[in-house]
Amino acid sequence: MTNAMKQPVAVLMTAVLAYGASMLAPAAAWSQSKDQQAEAQSSSAEKKRVRRAQTLRPHIYKKLDAARALSDEKKYAEAIEALNAVEKIKRNSYEQAMTHNMFAYVYFNQEDYTNAIGAYKNVVATKNIPESLEQTTLYSLAKLYLIQEDYKNALAELNKWFAMVEKPNAEAFILRAQMQFQLEKYQQALPDVKKAIAMTKEQGNQPKENWLLLERAVYYQNKDFKNLARCLQDLSTLYPKAQYWVQLAAVYSELGQPLKELAALETAHEQGLLSKESELVNLAQALLGQEIPYKAAAILEDGMKDKKIETSAKNLSLLGDAWMLAKEYDKAIVVMAKAAEASQAGKDFYKLAQIHTERQEWKLALNNVDKALKLGKLQQPSSAYILKGLILFNLDDLAYARDSFEQAQKFAEAEKMADQWLRYIDGEQKRREYMAANT
Repeated sequence: MTNAMKQPVAVLMTAVLAYGASMLAPAAAWSQSKDQQAEAQSSSAEKKRVRRAQTLRPHIYKKLDAARALSDEKKYAEAIEALNAVEKIKRNSYEQAMTHNMFAYVYFNQEDYTNAIGAYKNVVATKNIPESLEQTTLYSLAKLYLIQEDYKNALAELNKWFAMVEKPNAEAFILRAQMQFQLEKYQQALPDVKKAIAMTKEQGNQPKENWLLLERAVYYQNKDFKNLARCLQDLSTLYPKAQYWVQLAAVYSELGQPLKELAALETAHEQGLLSKESELVNLAQALLGQEIPYKAAAILEDGMKDKKIETSAKNLSLLGDAWMLAKEYDKAIVVMAKAAEASQAGKDFYKLAQIHTERQEWKLALNNVDKALKLGKLQQPSSAYILKGLILFNLDDLAYARDSFEQAQKFAEAEKMADQWLRYIDGEQKRREYMAANT
């Protein structure tokens, strides 16, 4: 695939990391009411792993809630001091776990993720805590490791969470896929991405853009261009942006589907999404590839008028090609003359000579083909010698025409055509000699 396809994926890597950070939120079990806590403990007790429920006594709850309030006011030192005081009180295992949980909350709020992780580890290390609290803590641990780009530990904690939960939600699947992607476990990431997107669609909801971006990255890394195209179709439809249409076109090109490539670019253009020079030039080139030169020329010309496309020698040369292929020779000759003047490249003077030849402007054609040969660096010099021989033949200069065809004859790709012209010139010279002798 081209570099144009690789760059968006590199950009995506940053987006994936940002997404992980935006999902992170610490457990908030301490802010629940006592009734909500009792309900969570009761629900946990109904599960397969039955644990004896413990309560958070009112005076402990008040002290923890006071520490939370201090943290919310950004009085972190005071909050930590208050929690250290709670640590000196005799507490049951649930109260100990909730104290560690509050430490994690305070550390998280001041972006001290290392100490927040340590506090959460203390929560899960506490014996006989409610399963619901353990689940919430494991999930928070996974996301904290993710925010620190410790993907191995993040995945390990999240897998512990998956082992405990009966019905993981779509967010959890996409989170695990993200971790696996960062660990370059692309094959393992794919089922989780697909599961998350499928669950969302089954609920009648639209997959988030970041989820589809992650799916796109996974398919790209797996070199699965067929499914990459399908993913980009979803992105282009649900979140229409120029970059998705351009990438879709590039994938169709990779798959050898030029008509679909053109359709993707034209759809984006019709929606007014293509505004960059590279995008408009790509569309023009795709149109030329499908032999639609007039429309290609119109897009290039409009882009130059709107100053979206630079009037560089390269772009003028492409515009000249388009007008020439559209047989709009009057327009082609003006544009190509500007291109040749700007570039001083042999290939542009050669194109100019071709246009003059089409218009049967032989002297102008000869002048430009001579410039082309003098400047050199032509892709096929033999073609220029053939063209020069043709021009000289039409100028009735058979001797110099012969010289030019003999030069072309030295190139293997032009040898056959040059031989035909040389035989024709020989025949023409003999015909003229015969006519002269018999007049």
